[in-house]
Amino acid sequence: MTARRRARLLLPLGILAAVLAVVLTALLVPPRDGPSQVLFGTLQTDPGRARAEHRHGVRVAHLQVHWDRFEPADGVYDRGYSDEVAAELREFRAAGARVEVSLGLQHPPDWVFEKHASAAFADQYGNRSTEVPNLVFSRALREEAARYAARVAKELGPDAFWAVRVGVSETGEFTYPGSPEGAEGASYWAFDDAAQGRSADLPAGVRATPLPGWRPGDAAYRGVPVTSAQVAAWDDWYLASLADAVNWQVRLYRSLGFDGVVKVLVPGSGYYPADRAAAVRSRLDGSVAPALLARGAGFFRTVGLVRKDGEVHIVPTSVVDGTGEPRNNGCAPDDARIDVQAPPSAVPRTWSSVRWVTAIAAREGFPVSGESAGPHVAPYHPGVMEEAARQTRSCRLEGLMWAFDENLYDGTPGSSLREYAHMIDRFQDEERRRA
Repeated sequence: MTARRRARLLLPLGILAAVLAVVLTALLVPPRDGPSQVLFGTLQTDPGRARAEHRHGVRVAHLQVHWDRFEPADGVYDRGYSDEVAAELREFRAAGARVEVSLGLQHPPDWVFEKHASAAFADQYGNRSTEVPNLVFSRALREEAARYAARVAKELGPDAFWAVRVGVSETGEFTYPGSPEGAEGASYWAFDDAAQGRSADLPAGVRATPLPGWRPGDAAYRGVPVTSAQVAAWDDWYLASLADAVNWQVRLYRSLGFDGVVKVLVPGSGYYPADRAAAVRSRLDGSVAPALLARGAGFFRTVGLVRKDGEVHIVPTSVVDGTGEPRNNGCAPDDARIDVQAPPSAVPRTWSSVRWVTAIAAREGFPVSGESAGPHVAPYHPGVMEEAARQTRSCRLEGLMWAFDENLYDGTPGSSLREYAHMIDRFQDEERRRA
């Protein structure tokens, strides 16, 4: 027997117990994802590719659930579809992926509009939107959505997911829906009966309009010239109502037992403080950023209204969207000195979308994750992933979801699994050197 062997046998029992505890802890605690805490994933992840992607450093898989398919009739749940979703979830988890879920509230079944007139948004021109459910002003619709979400949680388990995505628009993001084709102008979706104070269907905590009957662009209210203060108050109400729909979703998921990451999805830059001031002076008549104002894309005002209930991330879905001068510029240390409520007029116009939204989120104390805009917004090109890595690093994003999983395989320039894996490896190597 060697001296080293004898020494091992003679270790005191207390030391042996300590060593055993360390070994057991190492076995029980999930391994870290690597030197970097930044988590990379894909949108619309193909379950059949999840294992291979995990081996290449892609740690987050996106699971899309559709309300209209899950509950095609009132109180009737499609067992075949829910089994399909459950199978995808099992496949992702077996691959070692963290699962980020979209519950698909932006994909409502037709029956909710037939059952509840208030389920549809209504604009100032009399248009009704049956593409996107009215989660802002309809209490009845929120109750239906809550029952659906509870059913998903019951069948899949709220602890099955690492993150849940939150939004209001047709793309599930933090804006009102866009205007319908053929609309007279930009649609402000605040003219249903509840929003106008003509019914009792408003959700708890949401107020009716402060100017019943007034429409953006009207020069007078009840026979008297409308003031800028009144227009600003109306716009504040419009934005606060939108934010309440996001906060309601956060509260709902927490009440169902989900304690993971909530991702509030923020598209583009939205409009800026100078735009808002000019729009208010013109009574929201459509002469200034009409589509953005109507969609409530004033992120410098709305992000601060989001509740910090557990771990809530603000997610600019605009990584490498081609904005900024220079194009796709990243964040800088001095960004924190900029007052996002009253920035120099030249600043946000030259900043990329992700830089602007990151500055807003940082001011409000939110962690920030990112998502690439997708080739339908800004065509991908050779080197685009390195640009995404630079924005992710400089803006200190806690994660990056690549849009879309299919684009890693379909020959899209600059977007392949090999290039994504190479970017992740280089990103983590640089993080090691910085550590």
